[in-house]
Amino acid sequence: MRNLVTVALAGLLLCPGVVSAQQPLDLAKVIEALDKDGRVVLDQGKVLALKYDYTADGDAVEAIAFRPVAEGQYPAVLLIPGFSRTARDYIPLGLRFAKEGFECVAVTQRGFGKSAGQPDFVGPKTLAALEAGFRKFRTEPYVDGSRMGVFGYSRGAMAASLLAVRLKDTEVRAAVFAAGIYDFKRAYDDIKLPGIRANMKREAGLSEAAMQARTSVTKMATLACPVLILHGEKDENAPVNQAHLLRDQLTALKKEFELKTFPDRDHDLGRQNLYNHTLAFFKRKLTVDKPK
Repeated sequence: MRNLVTVALAGLLLCPGVVSAQQPLDLAKVIEALDKDGRVVLDQGKVLALKYDYTADGDAVEAIAFRPVAEGQYPAVLLIPGFSRTARDYIPLGLRFAKEGFECVAVTQRGFGKSAGQPDFVGPKTLAALEAGFRKFRTEPYVDGSRMGVFGYSRGAMAASLLAVRLKDTEVRAAVFAAGIYDFKRAYDDIKLPGIRANMKREAGLSEAAMQARTSVTKMATLACPVLILHGEKDENAPVNQAHLLRDQLTALKKEFELKTFPDRDHDLGRQNLYNHTLAFFKRKLTVDKPK
């Protein structure tokens, strides 16, 4: 049995909106412990982070789980990073969630970090790997499978929106999409940054089938849970009209949703904005009135 390694992680890592010169060193220690022992105890013994790598269709998927150490079943959230980000980048967010009483698992998308395969701009293989991770985590004995959520940022929000419409109401109870793309063709037409357009064309292709497979706004009729949409009004990576398109479709379908835009923010919503709104939403939707 592996020893639990306790790391004195600065509390600043767990507090939204706070940056410390010691933070990179602390993250390095956490990652070193995870690589060496597979798990590490944080926040004065209250939170456990552990490697949660798995395979999907024969490909390795990198994942890190975060758990309150106290016994019991807790609501849980799948965390999906965006372009080039990994589960390791989500250590601060995962710790924050666990400290607030959520089980969570951060999953690196296909082709990034230690997840195998080629990036496909949230194509079928990426979605299949994320869905496999969601279902695997949902069955863990410490997870309350009746109170599951999905969170994604940037490309991760696009993934979260496509995943949410695939899940049943018995599987997912809330979702947060932050700075995402929900209409692939419209985004390709509107985005001015050549690097993003090149990635979309190279990874996904521009066929009608490829674009429709990566467009969630047309699939929202099957959405089974309330949604929080977060978006910066100055975002050039994912123009704010993506959030407006999703808003209009959810309104037409009479789906439950909330929209919060930030007039002074671009693609970076700011840690405090992100943490505060996301946690407040999941607390309302996942921790109140537990279903019988």
